Amino acid sequence: MLKVSGKSEKRIVNEIAQKIIDIYNEKEDIYGDAYIGYPIYAMEYTNQRLYCDLAIVSNYGVFVFSISNEEIINYKEIQDELFLKLESKFKKCKFLIHNRKLIFDYNVLTFCLGIEEENINDFLFSNYETIKQYIFEQNIEYDAKLVDNISSALQEAPGLNKKSYYKDAPAGTKADLINKMNEIVEKYDVNQMDAITEDPKGIQRIRGMAGSGKTVIIARKAVELHTAHPEWTIVVTYFTRTLKGQFIQLIDKFYKNKNDGQSPNYDKLKIMHAWGSSSSDGVYYDICKNMNIKSYTYQGARNRFPFSQRPFNDLCSELLKSNDNFPNLYDCILIDEAQDFDSNFLKLCSNVLDDNKRLVYAYDELQNLNELSMPAPEKIFGFSIAKDTPLRTCYRNQSNVIVTAHALGMGLYRNEGMIQIPSSSSVWDSIGYKSDGDIIESEEVTLYRDRESSPNFLNASDADLIKLFVDETFEESLEKMILDIEDVMTNDHIKPADIMIIDLDGKENISNYSQLNLLLNKGGKKIKIHQAASSNPEDFFREDSIVYSSIFRAKGNEAYYVYILNAQNVLKHFLKLVIGMQFLLQ
Repeated sequence: MLKVSGKSEKRIVNEIAQKIIDIYNEKEDIYGDAYIGYPIYAMEYTNQRLYCDLAIVSNYGVFVFSISNEEIINYKEIQDELFLKLESKFKKCKFLIHNRKLIFDYNVLTFCLGIEEENINDFLFSNYETIKQYIFEQNIEYDAKLVDNISSALQEAPGLNKKSYYKDAPAGTKADLINKMNEIVEKYDVNQMDAITEDPKGIQRIRGMAGSGKTVIIARKAVELHTAHPEWTIVVTYFTRTLKGQFIQLIDKFYKNKNDGQSPNYDKLKIMHAWGSSSSDGVYYDICKNMNIKSYTYQGARNRFPFSQRPFNDLCSELLKSNDNFPNLYDCILIDEAQDFDSNFLKLCSNVLDDNKRLVYAYDELQNLNELSMPAPEKIFGFSIAKDTPLRTCYRNQSNVIVTAHALGMGLYRNEGMIQIPSSSSVWDSIGYKSDGDIIESEEVTLYRDRESSPNFLNASDADLIKLFVDETFEESLEKMILDIEDVMTNDHIKPADIMIIDLDGKENISNYSQLNLLLNKGGKKIKIHQAASSNPEDFFREDSIVYSSIFRAKGNEAYYVYILNAQNVLKHFLKLVIGMQFLLQ
């Protein structure tokens, strides 16, 4: 069966495309992908859009369709434009080239119900049987690897996870390992493509565990919508301020790659924090400004709600209650890290959209293992959503790391019994676990992650993944870390921008950072380290410097090489909590 993604804005295109897909699926050995209403390109020298109504990449060949129920006068021109555009995209992928030629053939066909006579020589069809005969008479046979590679190129996925490339990296070094990981031909899975290509009309929910690609999907979806509808005002928003740089980098890269080096129109595609201020755009601030309502900074909100742990939620609630007549400010809003907001912010976003309610929100499926991180959509908005897309595959961590983390979080091997466990058997499926039998309460079951839910991109041994250091003092930890950083940068050729230090001591991380800098200066080390958000709230990675961050600012950011400091504080703070509870119980 073909894996189908996408949906056209035209009903007739969806109907015809599905019938053509059904023709393919009559073949028992069919393998590949079908994309409806995808891809869409911005033409380089005009303001026009080039639409591909259906693209099928399978072991029986690659065929692209322009579809209509009315006569298309300029069908040859459309075929040529699509052919040349796709050729330029395919030829950017070295793995599809041999001797300066593509290693596969593809064709662009026109299917039009509104014509009286077909012209097979001009690739013009109006009859399903004729097109079936034509496709399968080509006698094309592509293997699974080639089909996946072509599909990857069509998705514009190659280079998706590539952050750095190390020229002339010596064999066996970590830089070499990174290069090999970057050589893997990436491909969006079918759920990710669904999330990217679906029209969010009627609200779309995207959910998955950490590392399932939610931030990348939000960025890519913003690019697809901006390409298809340049006249729309689209907002990408988020909770963690330091994510702004990552969103700008991703959206810029995706849009330029898709549209021949052109840059997005950031007057129409707005990347802004959920809160914002007079010096930095934000959704809340922008709404208040447009409604002539007083807005509050973080400190102002703290003063207004002195006993609130999350004053932003209170501000959104107050704004919702203050007015029933919200203006339509945006055509579409895409929210990342939605689990960090309460329902009030999502309702506020919904209220400033028109009746189509093009709202997309992505969130971590589980913040705690025994509860869902967000309420059901009906409880948030008061109605059912149009599209729900679970992302089951984790691309960030190896399978053994994820399983170990979940086992520790549940207390799976505690003599006293487990601490927590997912409250519903369906949760296991949504976070990528599989079982050979049914999951029945109180009965033993074996759960596992396969290569589909946990691809092995890194291909490193367990011993290479994690190193543990135990020291008597914090200064010893810093000295040992400095030596290891020197070794990694000198012998493994890792760049400063690919290294992150996360301090789990939330209270003392600023003074800890100062202590680290003193040691570096005292030893005359050439290592540069900067504190996350030291110059502004959105400052995180720098090209020539290693970022030092608390766990809160590091959230959502990724690096190839990560140091965790003060891991003992996890237990220390837990023990303080237990002692405090015992004191209260006494």
